[in-house]
Amino acid sequence: MKLSIIVLTHNSQDKIKGCLNSVKNADEIIIVDSGSTDNTLKIAKKYTSKVYSHKLTSFASQRTWGTQKVTSDWFMFLDDDERISKQLFQEIKDNIKTTPHSAFRFKRQNYFLGKKITHSGYWPDWQTRLFKKSTFKKITGASHEQPHFDGTLGDFNNPLLHLADRSIASGLLKSRLWTKAEAEAFFKAGHPPITWCRLIKVMLWEFCFRYFKQKGFKDGYVGFVEAIVQAINKFFIYQQIWELQHQQRINKKYQQLEKQLL
Repeated sequence: MKLSIIVLTHNSQDKIKGCLNSVKNADEIIIVDSGSTDNTLKIAKKYTSKVYSHKLTSFASQRTWGTQKVTSDWFMFLDDDERISKQLFQEIKDNIKTTPHSAFRFKRQNYFLGKKITHSGYWPDWQTRLFKKSTFKKITGASHEQPHFDGTLGDFNNPLLHLADRSIASGLLKSRLWTKAEAEAFFKAGHPPITWCRLIKVMLWEFCFRYFKQKGFKDGYVGFVEAIVQAINKFFIYQQIWELQHQQRINKKYQQLEKQLL
């Protein structure tokens, strides 16, 4: 059974080499890039000739689009900051030969600011990423992606490695994309009006949930920082919902200001 790896990229020059090195023995590597302006594509072309550019509308649709380029029996989605160990790669190759399952999920081991995170809801962090091409349908979801396929789901023993944010700045860049998508999804679903009370409540709840309920304090300083980051992400989401709910009023206000200033 042959295996294809689909990697989504965007200005990933600092991460893509390590990612592709970890899957260089795959039968096929497919790059779906959303308009990189750095050296991402130059690096990627050293590993594969199957490098495609496709406008990003959502990560779910980007992944689904990438499956159209697959020629192998099985394929796996891999992010540019994820790595497959030699042990996991061998486990994948061994299993797809005889498995009765149509898809597999992985325990994802997260690293944040160089530290392995084992609390705050980040372990085992199950991710369904490997699919039999003949049974796969699509992926949906604005931020929390949901795969659709026929058949049963299996598990792997070896973890998928996620070398996540190496700095707060890099994390904020990613947050800019997915929090916007999540806010738009909430708005379309008719989320109740955002108030300052609700905003403070969700931020405090997220911090306490991550740091105390899910024992983020056991990850030391980095666990504390990560709990704060997740609370800030909640602020980004709910503030953008508020902006969407008040968009007409905001636009009207600026039109009035423009007239006053001129």
